[in-house]
Amino acid sequence: MFAQRGRAPRLPSSHCLRNRRFRPRGVLETGALSILIAFSLTGCPPKIVRVPVTPESVIRANEAAREGDVAFARRDFYAALIKYLEASRNNPNSEYIFNKLGITYSQLKYYAEANDAFQRSIGLNSKYPYSYNNQGSVYFAMLDMKKAERYFKKAITMNPNVASFHVNLGTLYFERKRFDKGMAEWRKGLALDPNIMNKGEGISLAAGTNRGPSIEKCYFMARLYASMGDADHAVENLQQALNAGFTNLEAIRTEPDFDPIRQDQKFLAFMKTAALLTKP
Repeated sequence: MFAQRGRAPRLPSSHCLRNRRFRPRGVLETGALSILIAFSLTGCPPKIVRVPVTPESVIRANEAAREGDVAFARRDFYAALIKYLEASRNNPNSEYIFNKLGITYSQLKYYAEANDAFQRSIGLNSKYPYSYNNQGSVYFAMLDMKKAERYFKKAITMNPNVASFHVNLGTLYFERKRFDKGMAEWRKGLALDPNIMNKGEGISLAAGTNRGPSIEKCYFMARLYASMGDADHAVENLQQALNAGFTNLEAIRTEPDFDPIRQDQKFLAFMKTAALLTKP
């Protein structure tokens, strides 16, 4: 998941490979502002030069960010982008604003710009875990699973009590066919927040690709919800797995995770219908 919007990652390393200037698209450089950011394939924290910001500029930045939040909430991402860019011009020293900017770029699939924004957020505050998580979500979307995994793990190391971090890492493990590890991370996430699977992006981005749900992922999601006694979501995911080609009803009959919902009418109805649909 992209984590807190007012909430993607890079690991510290021994060297930086190259420097690059941060300049969001459509943003004019303010005065002599020149901000160097060090980028590295190995995750070297960027070097940020902070600039003086007046209290009035901070107030304007916060007002613009709040307007951006409103636009983002109604999924008007271009309007939100304009406001977050305005906020970043007025206060280029806020890791929270650049994290929001990165999430908005990500929603619009401007991944290079999202990377720059998250890197600046990390450079401004290397202890802010949401930007690491969100950087990982960008790499996930770009199918760079190795980097995504490093960033998700970094975010969890910094704060293991954020449910979305575990859900993102679990989703990555499922993408890599490491189902047991994926289930373990999802269980951790649900233990921290039982509603995490139903939440949208806030300050945290959700890891996801453009591919549809896999049979395995739907089945394991069903197991997860069933183990919590959530028959509605369990059956919903079983139906998706069935639609995608799942036929192993014996696995459902023998899997202990489904025990809490075996007498639920929706589950019983699904099993009856599935048996007819998968009958040779």
